[in-house]
Amino acid sequence: MSIRIETIDDVLPHIPEGVGIIVSRRPDLQVVDYVFTNDDTFSNPVTLECRGLKFAPDGRILARPFHKFFNVGEKEMPETVDWSRPHVVLDKLDGSMVHPCLVGDRLAFMTRMGESAQAKAAFACASPGAIALCREALAAGITPIFEFTSPEHRIVVSYETPALTLLGARETVSGHYLPHGELEALARRHDVALVRSFGAVGDFRTFIADARGLEGVEGYVVAFEDGHRLKLKADAYVLRHKALAGVAYEKNLLEWVAAEAVDDVLPLLSPEVGARVIAYRDQVHADVERWLAEITRFFEAHRDQPRREYAQAVQSTLDKRLHSVAFALLDGRDGRAALVKLLTWASRSEPRIDTIRDLFGMTWEGQDLIVEPG
Repeated sequence: MSIRIETIDDVLPHIPEGVGIIVSRRPDLQVVDYVFTNDDTFSNPVTLECRGLKFAPDGRILARPFHKFFNVGEKEMPETVDWSRPHVVLDKLDGSMVHPCLVGDRLAFMTRMGESAQAKAAFACASPGAIALCREALAAGITPIFEFTSPEHRIVVSYETPALTLLGARETVSGHYLPHGELEALARRHDVALVRSFGAVGDFRTFIADARGLEGVEGYVVAFEDGHRLKLKADAYVLRHKALAGVAYEKNLLEWVAAEAVDDVLPLLSPEVGARVIAYRDQVHADVERWLAEITRFFEAHRDQPRREYAQAVQSTLDKRLHSVAFALLDGRDGRAALVKLLTWASRSEPRIDTIRDLFGMTWEGQDLIVEPG
């Protein structure tokens, strides 16, 4: 990529309104990043750079991580890619992208939006060589980019120990990426782990088919020497990533519970997350059975009353959110199905869930499971 960025003023005029790109201004840092995407988000070359750009308070650019690049077939079909251009296939690690940044005189690691928990954890495990590499690169006007993988910050693929792996580096102002050979020399000089490379693509159809069939890995990145990049994810990874992205939000989880679909999702989740999902499901199921038993007892005690008197008893005895269940029993319908219908209604949004949370005792903390697109 060859878009020259010296200050934030080189970026702001090129950002359309309403495309999901924001400027986060803090006392010691300014960050330009996207928080959602639509068809117009990446409508020009400058917006492709708005993926965690860091600027000083006076507007000078401080760090420039990867530009936004896409999956094979997402923006260009594989048949239209010039695979003869110099390139290398790299391992796509399943962690958090981090990069160094000088905040005043202080060296910090950052993810796209700044000093996140993952960034701080990455800094804590960085070797003296990695720190020296960062200082040397930043002094030379280069942003090194790493992947932080850790069993404590697992996304989909499991890693046994925390690790910091050099993925790339680019000139901060010009945006030029260092050739892979220079990256190898930089990593070797500082004894830093470098992302695995697999040579160049031969037959692209075979390459794509093989990559999509991989198990236990995320996939590959194709890094062209001119800065163009493509990513290709294994089908199994994509499926698991979608499941994990879904389970981060309680409305999705409750929908799976209501549809009896949890067992279909569990094989796609890590054992730790799966155990949390099972506990949630079992809690909801237990209260469904509890309410069914209580409303059935009410029904048995009042079933012989005229409908008007039955309705009066319902109004005076039962929580209004459960009235439909009592009338379902009176009309010969399945009470459990009526309770599940209530769960399904609530699963349409997080605010709806809050309106029935006390009935079913459900609690879900999914913030640690939220993943951003890789």
